[in-house]
Amino acid sequence: MSINILSRLAMVIVAGFASLSTLKLSIDHIQHGEVCPMLGPIPACIIVFLGYFCVVLAAIFVKKSFVKRLFYIGWTPVFLLALIGVTAEIGLILGLVKGHTCPPGPIGIPQCFFSLAIALICLGSFKIALKTNDAL
Repeated sequence: MSINILSRLAMVIVAGFASLSTLKLSIDHIQHGEVCPMLGPIPACIIVFLGYFCVVLAAIFVKKSFVKRLFYIGWTPVFLLALIGVTAEIGLILGLVKGHTCPPGPIGIPQCFFSLAIALICLGSFKIALKTNDAL
């Protein structure tokens, strides 16, 4: 198996897991409310779900210009929201901010920390796929 295929597979698995996780959060938010922070009228978890879904699609398609656009359209808001959430959570730890910004994960760690790590893994996998295949 080539490095390109492995890096794309890694993106599909990692972003697919994140997409399913944020889909669950989005459904919980719609059913119960107040699960995710709001960005105007839109829950942040729905934006993150759509972003990770675009990353998964970018890992599947092969047309160079379409893949790059799709990846960055999905990845950029995910990365920025995760970075803002992590910054706010660190501010909470330091006593600079009151109240959690990100929903808690299964072991109590705010999910934006996981999202930031996943976004960076996806970016690394995407960059490897770009270097190893002229189709991207």
